[in-house]
Amino acid sequence: MPLTPQLVVMAKAPRLGQVKTRLARGIGAVEAARFYRHASLDLLRRLQDPRWRTVLALTPDMTVHDGVWPARLPRIAQGPGDLGERMGRLMRDLPPGPAVIIGSDIPDIARAHVAQAFMRLGE
Repeated sequence: MPLTPQLVVMAKAPRLGQVKTRLARGIGAVEAARFYRHASLDLLRRLQDPRWRTVLALTPDMTVHDGVWPARLPRIAQGPGDLGERMGRLMRDLPPGPAVIIGSDIPDIARAHVAQAFMRLGE
């Protein structure tokens, strides 16, 4: 029985002043947080695909239960540490099988990119 590929989308809670801080310098914290939330939700919508299971990895950890994100998606906490530590933990804790981790605000990513990433894992 083949293992289910896992697409893990790392996201931050779209809190004012804590996301897109460089962008916020030019457009303000409210607009930057709004952009982040909409871009992230759009990415999650676009990348839904029956070929893989999409999992949302959130920080801060307590936001796993926030109502911001689509209820249909399983959510896990990223945990403490720098980006490398958090990504390593996610890879160790996922069920067996191929996994791809991406950020939540990649505007041009499409299902074809994700499918290609899973294909390349087998090479």
